Amino acid sequence: MKKNVLLFIIVSLMANGFAFSQQTEPTPQQKAMYATSTKDLQEWMTFLTSAECRGRLTGDIGFFKAVQYVADLFKEWGLEPGGDNGTYFQNFDHPYVMPLEGGFFTLYMPMGDQWVGKQYDYPDNYMVGGTSDTGFLQKLDLVYVGYGITAPELGYDSYKGVDVKGKIVVCERDVPYQGQDPKLQKAWMPYQYHNFKMTNATQHGAAGMLYISTAGNPNPGYNKNFIYCNVSDSVARDIFSGTGKDHAKVKAEMNKTLKPISFAINKKADIKAITEWHPEGKGCNVVGILRGTDPTLAPEYVTIGAHVDHIGLQPYLCPGAQDNASGSIIIMGAAKALATSGYKPRRTIVFTLFGGEETGLIGSDYMANHPIMDQKNHKLLINIDCLAAGYGMGVRIAKKHGSLFDFFKSTMERSVNRPFREAVGRDEIVTRPRTDEANFFIKGVPTVAPFAYGSTVRIPYHVPGDSMDYIDFDLEHDAVRWMALSLMELGSMDKIEATAR
Repeated sequence: MKKNVLLFIIVSLMANGFAFSQQTEPTPQQKAMYATSTKDLQEWMTFLTSAECRGRLTGDIGFFKAVQYVADLFKEWGLEPGGDNGTYFQNFDHPYVMPLEGGFFTLYMPMGDQWVGKQYDYPDNYMVGGTSDTGFLQKLDLVYVGYGITAPELGYDSYKGVDVKGKIVVCERDVPYQGQDPKLQKAWMPYQYHNFKMTNATQHGAAGMLYISTAGNPNPGYNKNFIYCNVSDSVARDIFSGTGKDHAKVKAEMNKTLKPISFAINKKADIKAITEWHPEGKGCNVVGILRGTDPTLAPEYVTIGAHVDHIGLQPYLCPGAQDNASGSIIIMGAAKALATSGYKPRRTIVFTLFGGEETGLIGSDYMANHPIMDQKNHKLLINIDCLAAGYGMGVRIAKKHGSLFDFFKSTMERSVNRPFREAVGRDEIVTRPRTDEANFFIKGVPTVAPFAYGSTVRIPYHVPGDSMDYIDFDLEHDAVRWMALSLMELGSMDKIEATAR
């Protein structure tokens, strides 16, 4: 009798234990919340920012090591290839310039009948141009040309009345119009492109340029025999010293009057650049797909993306941790979370890492014009760029798609519950597109740009100092969980509403 009672108790405990285990089996949503660890994120970023990836300049061998690394992980997690010919790569042409060591910049100031040279620190005060040709400009005269714009229809010509042939021009970035009138913004838009300013200088006979912007930049466009260097505001102040003019006041006057101010400067400069021009260069986007299972909804898709490229060797390693390994690992983390959790979306979800962002949004432009699925079924694009540090997160959405704010606030509160902020974007692109989502927004796709805020430290931008030391991996991990929950709900809901509030 006692044996039977004991057997009954054991069987009951086993049955109850089995029932308990069945009841506590985590759901795909629960699995997804913890499928990616901070250790994963640190490991992925360590590789992307390593010397082996050489700063991930699109076209360079280091870039292809980075995208192969991502593609291998997509395959390991079971994502379907979404690129060309059954691969994870959507390829495009991508000429590029690789700066090499040996370049320098010297400013010469008159002292009596002598010219005294002044050296500056790299990269705080100068960086040899990322798309400069190879060459050496030695002790050439300087001419300030303001914003470097020739726009007959606007009655604006920075080069009128000055001789720049065979000289080095000193040029501002952006445009003098700083107002909010959409018509005027559109009118000035073509003239704020870096490559316009470089090409316009060559067309006026300039031999080179000192471009007042120290951030390394691989997108100004390549002009044969044109040599340029990025310089800081501190260098600009030295250039203006002794002219009777103040640099900041001159800029303010041009912005106020919308009239150019150009003049010769009694100073000279050396610019030496050593570069390699690769007109045959190629680039690619990395694309992984989690295919929808609902026959009606599967043709629809949501894309989450970030650019994986950075500015490469300028000529020293620029790791690009914040910009944009931070966004890349969030996409990777969300991809792992969904693909390994057993989640089966009704609607297709596309994970994309863009190439060519730093060289002019080339990869996203290519995908927007060569969609991997029917563009009319593209319900939403989420793009993450430089989400690296802070205590809160938010989203930037156009007013006409403002109903999405409530959705992303809700998923934030139910996943990680950090402070949430809304940022309202414009309902049309009226200035130069600066981030990848713009190329899809132009096509009519609703776009969402998550961001972080509240950091007390300014992270170095487009210089060697953009390293992992500044990355808050707890924030990154929370962003993964937030995006994972958001994607799972977007992939399963009957209809995605993206309308004005």
